[in-house]
Amino acid sequence: MGFSQALSGLNAAASSLDVQGNNIANSQTVGFKSSSAQFADVFANSKIGLGTRMSTVLQDFGEGNLESTGRELDLGISGEGFFRFMQNDQVVYSRNGQLSMTSDGYLQNAQGARIMGYGVNANGEVQTGGQPQVIQVGSEEMEASATSQVGTVFNLDSREVAGEDLDQARVVTDVSNPDNPVAQEQLDYHFSNNFTVYDSLGNPRNISIYYEKRPEAENSWLAKVAMDGYYDMTSDPVGKAAGEVSVPAKEAGDAANDSYDQLLRSANDVKSDLDSLKGALDAAAASANTAGATKEDISKAVMSAASQFITSSGTTLSEVLDKYLNGEDVGSGEGRVLSAFVESVEADIESAGDANAAKSAVDGSDPMTDGSVIAEFDAFLAARSKQIVESVNPQYAGVAQSAAEVILSGRAAGDAIDQQIVNANATDLDGDADTLASLQSLLSVLADDVLSGVDDNDVIDAVNGVEAAAQSATTLTAAVSNAVAADPGEAFEAFGTNDFVVEFDQNGSLSRVGQPRLAEGGGVEYVDARNNTPSVNFSSSEQTPLAGAPADLTFDIDLAGATQFGNTSRTTDLQQNGYTSGAFVGISIEGDGTVVRNYSNEQSVAAGQIAMASFRNPEGLSPEGDNAWSATQASGQELVGAPGTGLLGSIESGAIETSNVDMARELVDMIVTQRAYQANSQTIKTQDEVLQTAINLR
Repeated sequence: MGFSQALSGLNAAASSLDVQGNNIANSQTVGFKSSSAQFADVFANSKIGLGTRMSTVLQDFGEGNLESTGRELDLGISGEGFFRFMQNDQVVYSRNGQLSMTSDGYLQNAQGARIMGYGVNANGEVQTGGQPQVIQVGSEEMEASATSQVGTVFNLDSREVAGEDLDQARVVTDVSNPDNPVAQEQLDYHFSNNFTVYDSLGNPRNISIYYEKRPEAENSWLAKVAMDGYYDMTSDPVGKAAGEVSVPAKEAGDAANDSYDQLLRSANDVKSDLDSLKGALDAAAASANTAGATKEDISKAVMSAASQFITSSGTTLSEVLDKYLNGEDVGSGEGRVLSAFVESVEADIESAGDANAAKSAVDGSDPMTDGSVIAEFDAFLAARSKQIVESVNPQYAGVAQSAAEVILSGRAAGDAIDQQIVNANATDLDGDADTLASLQSLLSVLADDVLSGVDDNDVIDAVNGVEAAAQSATTLTAAVSNAVAADPGEAFEAFGTNDFVVEFDQNGSLSRVGQPRLAEGGGVEYVDARNNTPSVNFSSSEQTPLAGAPADLTFDIDLAGATQFGNTSRTTDLQQNGYTSGAFVGISIEGDGTVVRNYSNEQSVAAGQIAMASFRNPEGLSPEGDNAWSATQASGQELVGAPGTGLLGSIESGAIETSNVDMARELVDMIVTQRAYQANSQTIKTQDEVLQTAINLR
């Protein structure tokens, strides 16, 4: 009889209706994939067959339509692949990209599964290729970045005539006395570029470049650079390719408090050092080596309480010790610098009235190993009864060669050397010491700002036949614990030397950018130890300008694309890569899956990259509910990569993938299934009637 066949047909139709009903129910579920029931016939020992059964339910992983939502954290996949999530310590896969960010920066879906991807290194570069991890977006503020590159494209009117139709501007050349007419200069120009750059503390600085047609050549222009709020600024296109100009600039600030801050030779980066203060100072151990400070040594100085022992280059232990044992003072020309890590807390510094110099020497009762280097130092302290110095515990370290432990203790010495500044062009130090002073104030800044620095004792050009050691340069006046270095450059006057020549060829295209000129008598004038104010003209440009600086600023001006045509002078493009600090304001996600942190300074940085996975047989994935699947042996091993690579699709931010259920087809299939159910019911009814007829034969 056909009852079993009809019943199997009813069961199959019911299962098919279940699948179709589930499809219709999830027609609005984001990322849902429709299913279809597959059936197989059943045979035993008869060719007639025993009916049907549902063999499997297949999922259709075809793409759904992308629907725009405008919400940044709604993600849709255009193409193949799945998002990779971590849920309850298990990796699951989904096409639903409706995300939200938790308070601790994780991106997760409504079920709490966290999306996975690739992290970034210290430079903000995505590190792909490794095993994906849960992405966490930090909310820390972005530090300021100094401008290092400025690109400007402009046209200079070739019809301009040298010396005619000039505009005028007045610029301050000495920010320490901007109201002094002598500290101002009038500029004549035909055209100017104005733009904003940023130093390493995020301070905006207005830059103006003034272009004046030169009478010396038809296609030649003189360009002068001016910056607000800055002391010396050097335009230096030497060694640059055509179209690039390097402009190192230093902002004025309180200078360091050395007895002699020294003028530096253009060489490696140089840092600022301070002499130690006068008075009773707790003994500090120093391991010194035969070579003195090396290039890798680090010197740290606290402005109001330095623990840096300084001398110039050239002496050995025996020379210093002999002078000490014989009662002689050791000048700054004897010995080497001992670089130090400053690490002490609340060292008490006693002051005895007026500012006096103090000498620190080696206790003669302690034997010293030959080859060790000992240094004495001058010290300054403004007149106060007691100074409490906050610093970190002093532990003076050198390079471990034939080192000996040396205990440095303080002792009183001669008169202090008050430093004064005069506004002139050079200095002449004769006989007192082989160093040059810099713009100074005696302990005028009482802050916790810390300098760090690395340098050899290099040698600059001789001044009056005396070699000067390269050592101190700049100090901080801004943020606490912010390290500042002075980049060696060329010493120019504050203005009048910040210029360069721009030349064009006969076709109006940029041909070269000329090097700047060293002003006659350029330099800075200082008062020496005996209050003399002689002058000296530096014959070499191998000098570094000295000025206290909250932040050094060096950037290249790229003039590539500049032209000289017979049209109005105008700027057509201007870009620079510096920015101020910024607060975290949110994230955005790009098409390649890069998660971008956005900041209030209109800058952005990568926080990671969402990973995607594909499978050789996605139909073998096992549904886990909540729009998620897990891998099985039937699906094969996952193939992980970045969106848009290989066979993986791209990510559409602000959009979701709708269900791929075809509602019209499902309704038609439902009607067909209903008819099949009715037909199977009719089979049972017919079989019943046949059976009833057989019974009635009696």
